Amino acid sequence: MLFDNHGRQTTYLRLAVTDRCNLRCRYCMPAEGIDFSPKDELLTYEEILHLCGVLADLGVNKVRLTGGEPLARRNITSLVAGLSEQFEKLAITTNGILLPPMLDELIGYGLTNYNLSLDTLNAEKFALVTRRDDFGGTWAALEALLARGVRTKINVVVLKGTNDEELADFVALTEDRALDVRFIEAMPFNDDDGNHHLYLSARQILDNLRETCPTLASEAGDDAHASSLAYRVPGFRGSVGIIPAYSRSLCGSCNRLRLTPKGTLLNCLYSTKGLELRPLLRAGIGAADLSDLIVEFVKGKHATGQDTERLEQAGGIFASMTSIGG
Repeated sequence: MLFDNHGRQTTYLRLAVTDRCNLRCRYCMPAEGIDFSPKDELLTYEEILHLCGVLADLGVNKVRLTGGEPLARRNITSLVAGLSEQFEKLAITTNGILLPPMLDELIGYGLTNYNLSLDTLNAEKFALVTRRDDFGGTWAALEALLARGVRTKINVVVLKGTNDEELADFVALTEDRALDVRFIEAMPFNDDDGNHHLYLSARQILDNLRETCPTLASEAGDDAHASSLAYRVPGFRGSVGIIPAYSRSLCGSCNRLRLTPKGTLLNCLYSTKGLELRPLLRAGIGAADLSDLIVEFVKGKHATGQDTERLEQAGGIFASMTSIGG
């Protein structure tokens, strides 16, 4: 099993399959994009499935596909089919624009948990935030998911002066829909990424919600490893969460590993020191040796994201969120 030196067991892999995306969200990627990874620098599906088999044997039981936009990677349904034979829980974070034509196939493979990235309910603001005019595509994905009764969460990155006046509108979506809305702190990783002036803390987000949704009540979550603080308006079908992604107040229960599209295993979103697996996989490392390396790597996980930042970083870390998977 995968235990760190703080007694936490790792059971959840966030698997970034591509750094490419069909949007250019302002908090994630520069307008001009980044130097996307050449195809031969990405882990192949065969390499991913081999690695995931080792992780499954080590007790990992949940995988979330991320990106970039994971559905932008060609033939992604075949990877999901393979993962469904290894893991009991499959999830995905997506902007949904490419989802409807493949949704039924993905559900058939057991991909039944969807986090839909949607930062505004206004089409003009959507174009402002994403630098692409496709609000209708993401909204169509939401409608398709709800029509099929699929467990769905909306991820809202809260941006001061941009969408913070819409929080009550998002909460209203939960009144008659079995939908979870999660408000996420923007993460100003680097001095020049533009997120510092947009940042609102989890406390400020909650204060906004208390003012605009006065009946919002805290509730006990059912997941000991939850990354969000749970709330609900009494009588509403859905729920509300706040994710302190930058203030990092929930690090103590973290059970996650991250794998970048290029095959770097990370213990934390704030890590800069990872385990480079692609060259090992391509050199033909055996499953037992790979397992031993991962076990030792996870032992070195820091207690909190703040510790990771203090001990590993020197200045900014990544050019964009799309490089590592959110």
